[in-house]
Amino acid sequence: MAFLVAFNRKMYLTAYVNDLQSKITDITAQKLNLTETITQLTSQISDIGNTDSPAVKKLEARKAELENLDKQLEMQMQKMQAQLQAAQTELQSADQALAQNIQSSFSYNLGGRG
Repeated sequence: MAFLVAFNRKMYLTAYVNDLQSKITDITAQKLNLTETITQLTSQISDIGNTDSPAVKKLEARKAELENLDKQLEMQMQKMQAQLQAAQTELQSADQALAQNIQSSFSYNLGGRG
């Protein structure tokens, strides 16, 4: 019974780790796209040059929105990375528990010798 519990725990944790890694990859891609867009906006603002023009103000507002979104994604990614690290540590513990259950299931005590 302990073997099944340890095995199920390992399967659940493996799926959780994979899910977190996938989400972190997605956030990284989103951040990369945001960085590219922010760079383009910065270039457009620089090309216009007139900081008082409505077009520049509109571009600066959009850039500020994207920078805020980038910060939110960064915080979300850091939270997920912390969860991932904790899950990986828990997964190592599950691996050890599973190995111990397998070893105890297949070790025999014959005549007092182990």
